[in-house]
Amino acid sequence: MDAGVLLLHGLFEHKGRHQINFDWFENLGISPHLIDLPGHGEETIKKGHIQSWEDNESALKKGFENLNSFSTKILFGHSYGALISVYGVINEVVKPDYLILTAPLFKDNYPKFIRSLSKPLGKIAPRFRTLSPITKRNLSTDRDVVSSYFKDPLVFRTFSFRLGSEITRIQDYVQENISNLKIPTIVLHGDNDRVCPIDGNEKIMKLENVKFITVNNSAHEILNQDTRMFVLSEIHNWMKDNKII
Repeated sequence: MDAGVLLLHGLFEHKGRHQINFDWFENLGISPHLIDLPGHGEETIKKGHIQSWEDNESALKKGFENLNSFSTKILFGHSYGALISVYGVINEVVKPDYLILTAPLFKDNYPKFIRSLSKPLGKIAPRFRTLSPITKRNLSTDRDVVSSYFKDPLVFRTFSFRLGSEITRIQDYVQENISNLKIPTIVLHGDNDRVCPIDGNEKIMKLENVKFITVNNSAHEILNQDTRMFVLSEIHNWMKDNKII
């Protein structure tokens, strides 16, 4: 089938960390495309900062143009990229045929008082920064992956109050409007995810068009540890069921 996929990475990382997923789709005969999200990647000066969520919408729209020539369009989002993907689909920023989400950032592990401060701080001190919630203990069960992540010069460890306030706002919006997600979707999430808790999927998993898979004994990066083959197998079977491959 003439199919293309756009892959969106997570917060604090970059497209290069998803080359392995790029290769997997390419080996299936699906044309993959990677982009660095605003505030991320080699060409970004102000890492971990955006002016507004519209920055992400523009990047998503531009990246999705790579799929214009394909009859079947797939959007793949991990963590923060999954949040951007769902928001984009709900608001018709882009119109993919299928959606794949891993460890979506529908919920985070920041204390309630921090979340309550995100909106005012995002306005009065937008460039002030807070620490990443990712640690060597909650990223992945694979020590080599963890070591590589924390040595990666393109991975950053803080983000701005403006970006944090926008994430909080969009999380609330997505939860309130998730019933508007109508396309075939698969969501896979680790049961021991301490970065994006699995219970953030409480609403999306109830939708009839959504297949939800719990990945047992898994930290946040379900595609970067010993659960990878299980996750890819589930995605592969779902794509076969939907006649994508």
